[in-house]
Amino acid sequence: MADLSAQIEAFLRNALRQKRLEDQQVRQALRDLRRVLAAVERVVGQSGVTAPQPGRNEAIARVTTAIARSVRESFSLPQLETLTAALAPFLESQLRFARQMVEMAGGDLAAPTVEMTAAQAARIVRGVQVAGTTLENQLLSRLPALVADRVERFIRLGLQDVAGGQVFATYENAVVRTVGNAVEATIRTGVHEAGSFAQQMIYAYETDPAWLGPDGLVWTAILDSRVCPVCLKLDGTRYQLGEPGPYFDGQNKTSPHPQCRCYLLPWKWRNDTRANGEPVNREATGDRGAEPLSFRAAASRWVKDNPETAKAIFGKALGQRLVDGKISFDQAVKLWSDKG
Repeated sequence: MADLSAQIEAFLRNALRQKRLEDQQVRQALRDLRRVLAAVERVVGQSGVTAPQPGRNEAIARVTTAIARSVRESFSLPQLETLTAALAPFLESQLRFARQMVEMAGGDLAAPTVEMTAAQAARIVRGVQVAGTTLENQLLSRLPALVADRVERFIRLGLQDVAGGQVFATYENAVVRTVGNAVEATIRTGVHEAGSFAQQMIYAYETDPAWLGPDGLVWTAILDSRVCPVCLKLDGTRYQLGEPGPYFDGQNKTSPHPQCRCYLLPWKWRNDTRANGEPVNREATGDRGAEPLSFRAAASRWVKDNPETAKAIFGKALGQRLVDGKISFDQAVKLWSDKG
């Protein structure tokens, strides 16, 4: 069995490779999106629907329907194909990584290799969960509908979104930025969830039922000012394979929100000690910057010990109440969730 520090180092290297892939796919998608939305802006300008005219409502409906169809054909479908092609080798690498981690932790696998066909990879990529639906549906249905909705708001209300209570300076802010944020969230979540799915697949080939230990897997959040309160509360939640639990279908993690950065790890990684007897640490970025934090430390305690970070996570007022002890951690999470 490899030293625990070597296992953690391998895990961090793999996370960095995933982040690089996410960044590459996001950059390419946003370039393509800008080109498509620039064409959409020209279509709107040439259509004449921004000015009052007889039958304007019907004209707006025709234009936005055509825009949604065009976005689906010119951006969503090509983007889905691009992601499928890029993530197929990534999924293979995640299978190899998961095998490596099992073997480093002393486990035995029934199969000498675990292979994935191109068709299997495509099904996994298209079917990963993003914001309560599949990546395929998110790109092919929800995204074109979002573009059509933002464009219609822009046509009807100009640069002032009365319904949303926002005032925009440009088409860039009214449409491009909002849709771009949605595309980035979709891609980052899709890559993360596809990688997580592939890593979990390897457990089906594990022959030692005690490999994960009696406590199985554990939800592990990234502790910094960007973590959402729901993920913060889930940190430390344990799961057994085959037994569904919160945001876990019994085999794979399902993210509570887009761009979730959490992982499921074997509990023994978090509860073990290094070869020198020291506890296992993870990096947590709080009020004093990045610092090592014992995996055994509760996330609820960490957030209270970092008041400025707590206010960034929960919002200033709610975070202050938590830090002052006026509400419990669980109450803060519930109040934050209720606001959303």
